[in-house]
Amino acid sequence: MNLKFQNGEFRILVLADIHGAEKELKWTFQHIASAIEKAEPDLIVLLGDNIAGHFKGITTKKVKSTIRKIGSIFEERKFPFALVFGNHDHEGLCSLGFDERGAKKLIMKEFQSFSVCLAAEGEEMTGVGNYNLPIFNSTGEKAVFNLWFIDSNPYADEKEGGGYGYVHSDQISWYERTSEQLKKENGGENLPSFLFQHIIVPEIYEMLLPHGRKVRGSVKGHGSHSDKFYTPNPEFIKSGSVKEGPCPPDINSGQFEALVKNGNVIAAFFGHDHVNDFSASYKGIDIHQVPSAGFFSYGNNQGSCVITLYENDLLNYKTELFHCKDICEVGLHNPFIRKHGYQRWDTQIKPVVASSLAVAGAIAVLTGIKKIICR
Repeated sequence: MNLKFQNGEFRILVLADIHGAEKELKWTFQHIASAIEKAEPDLIVLLGDNIAGHFKGITTKKVKSTIRKIGSIFEERKFPFALVFGNHDHEGLCSLGFDERGAKKLIMKEFQSFSVCLAAEGEEMTGVGNYNLPIFNSTGEKAVFNLWFIDSNPYADEKEGGGYGYVHSDQISWYERTSEQLKKENGGENLPSFLFQHIIVPEIYEMLLPHGRKVRGSVKGHGSHSDKFYTPNPEFIKSGSVKEGPCPPDINSGQFEALVKNGNVIAAFFGHDHVNDFSASYKGIDIHQVPSAGFFSYGNNQGSCVITLYENDLLNYKTELFHCKDICEVGLHNPFIRKHGYQRWDTQIKPVVASSLAVAGAIAVLTGIKKIICR
């Protein structure tokens, strides 16, 4: 299945952090269906943590069932989709005895069972799902744009200092080698590209202003940046909001500098940080943070990103954020969920409310009994 421009445009719907779990998909699916209907995309990209691999009662059967539910949304509507892995997809299977690579391959195979899945395992290297997809012109004769999909890996080894995963040197070498081949096939000119990856690059903190103490509008940094607070630097952050400290790897493998040096990636799209939804520009590359699409995990800023490419102007594109609250009414009836997000409601607030109601009910019953006895 070749991707190509239709009527001079190509639209991509980006869905990050679905965190699909066995029982918590109803609202997420309503949100995704609304986003698809509004975007009418030519391709859907799943930006990692597509399943909540660690959800309670995990079994291989439940992992496959969850993937079947997610993939069926796209199969039924005949929308092609691609994906990258996040830091949570594989975790449940690993707790059952799989190694990380085997878990990811099983998950990839399940997604690939859908005829509209374009994701690939890629060459043997660090991670699973390092691949690229070209977009052809409207006649289908020539590749004119490229999409990179890179596994950012879950966590760094404790011997390296720990923290979140990073893109390794063999993955960077693959990107550079494939870029050269695409350039050669394109008459010596770079093929303009987008990058899709779960965990954002460490350079994000170079786009923020550090503060020694909490100030208005600041967020506490994460990992090696957790000793400071940060606000967006308007020189780089052009729109959207930074609502939590970004969580890149503490190890900088040089991936972003390789992208800058090569010059073919005009924009990169990241998930992982559920409530951030900013767009930035740094060293000639646009950086887009896509909020979580799912309701299972933390956060209350569910949304998606729609990208529109133009065949007659490939270096310019448009992005639009679809916040869930603006395109559907999922969860809006519950004031606690609106304020705190589903996970906090389900795990912290709802039990307290239920307990309080039970106590209130018991008091009411005892009061009624007392009135009867007193009569």
